[in-house]
Amino acid sequence: MNHFFKSTRFKVILFIIALLTGIMVYAVSVGGYSLSAVSLFRTIAAPFQRVSNSLSERVEHSLNVYRDAEIHYEQNKALKQEVAELHKELAEYDDMKRRLEELQEFVGIKEEYKDLVFSAPCEVINYVTNDPFGAFIIGQGSADGIELYDPVVTDLGLVGVITEVGEHTSQVTTILSPDVSVAVYCSTTTDHGVVTGNVGLSLDGLCRLQYLEKDTQIRKDKVILTSGENGMFPKGYVVGYVRDVQVDETGLTTTASVEPAAEILDLSMVIVIKDFTGKDVTQP
Repeated sequence: MNHFFKSTRFKVILFIIALLTGIMVYAVSVGGYSLSAVSLFRTIAAPFQRVSNSLSERVEHSLNVYRDAEIHYEQNKALKQEVAELHKELAEYDDMKRRLEELQEFVGIKEEYKDLVFSAPCEVINYVTNDPFGAFIIGQGSADGIELYDPVVTDLGLVGVITEVGEHTSQVTTILSPDVSVAVYCSTTTDHGVVTGNVGLSLDGLCRLQYLEKDTQIRKDKVILTSGENGMFPKGYVVGYVRDVQVDETGLTTTASVEPAAEILDLSMVIVIKDFTGKDVTQP
């Protein structure tokens, strides 16, 4: 810094400042500004003025950019909020549409199975955590006339049975569970057997059809229906469809895997069969 004050450049700057000061003092002392002095001053000051104007423009531009960015941010925020609200309304609309379609389907069930006594459609509140067989909770209970071991269905097919009943909620154990056994028959071959859950097959969403005769005529895609033999389920309700047939390890009987007709692991609404011809209320 000391070198700068001793340099020729610093001395020149001091000289120019002194000269400008002298011109301004002289102009004032003679009663006004000299045109030539003012012109000279403007000439000398012009570069500084241009720099000042440039800096002013840059600052103003930066402020404008910042202001515009803030405006755009608020606009984007408002748009995002509006889009989120529209998505919510669309989801609610889709949910209402799906529920209406399900209700229409349940009306069809009642018309098709006029000898059965159905509950009102029951909402699936949630699936039971960590249950590998798809047990779930419905929003109706004893206050709605739901009883233990009542069959649970959709318009597509059998789902399971009521295994726990509260006043306003109930738990459903599905046909994927080994705890549920359903007496069944084939719609075209009249072969009889029992559909029950199987740990291995349940991983693929399938059940096991067992106790078939060795020479059974059941083949892939055959429809399996409830036989009503044990009094737990009404006769003639769809259970599912045969996916493959295998001779048992003993060689004496045949088993088959059955895909449930109902979408067991993706339910939002079901209906409970509260009464039917041949119901045995003593059966578990």
